[in-house]
Amino acid sequence: MPDPDHREDGFYWISVDGQEAEVAQWQVEWGQWLVAGSTRPLPDGCATHVTVLSDRLSPPAMLVARSVGAE
Repeated sequence: MPDPDHREDGFYWISVDGQEAEVAQWQVEWGQWLVAGSTRPLPDGCATHVTVLSDRLSPPAMLVARSVGAE
């Protein structure tokens, strides 16, 4: 796993203080975690208890649908 001091912007699986794993976005610019579905970053008290469980997640593959009869 990459050095946490040099983590890239992106989404990661994290656990806060040993709780259930969840997806969060690391924002390098602000040095903060934003948990998916939340409108505010993790408070500083919680952020110090984050354990990163994965490498940066890849964006989902975009499926391109072709119209029937399209050329």
